[in-house]
Amino acid sequence: MLRFFKCICFLALLPTFASANSAAYCEELWFARNAMLNDAGYCFSTPLGQSIFDNSDCTGRSPAVAPDVASQITFIQKLEAAGPRGVGNSQRCRVDVSQTVLDAVPYIELRQKLTFQPVPDGALAGCIGYQGDPLLIHVAPDMGAEIVGYIKAGYSLSLSHLPWNDWNFAIVQPDASRDDGIMVGWYQADVVNECGLVAG
Repeated sequence: MLRFFKCICFLALLPTFASANSAAYCEELWFARNAMLNDAGYCFSTPLGQSIFDNSDCTGRSPAVAPDVASQITFIQKLEAAGPRGVGNSQRCRVDVSQTVLDAVPYIELRQKLTFQPVPDGALAGCIGYQGDPLLIHVAPDMGAEIVGYIKAGYSLSLSHLPWNDWNFAIVQPDASRDDGIMVGWYQADVVNECGLVAG
């Protein structure tokens, strides 16, 4: 019964993840692509870009990016061109860049600290009560990247983004019944078999 309660609490505390057939899915793709361009020095001209990102240190409209970042951006652009699933191939992603907020992106302030952005997989799933060894959380899928936190036994984490090579992305909650202490980032492990319960 307690495990069931933790599951309900965890799923309730998670933001409404972008299902693959929703406009929210497109907003998260837009953010992921542009966050990496922002890190590279891209200068935004739209109200949305200027509101979400800091143009004060921008360098131009064609910044150089690392090969892995370029690959992820290209992948995201293909997903945006395909549009939300279930809508039809003619319905590419269209984000209203005249707006100044992105409500659909979970924990956007924490996500902006990452140097490599994940791609939503369109599902809501989670690991409730991780039972494995401690795992480090990084700002990018790279052992040399900055460490921003850790996953410990008892923590719960989302399983709602696509992996990058042998790395996974998660939103991590130390206490599944409370919405504080949230961490986001990349870890190098497969946690599915080390969860007290997998939801979703």
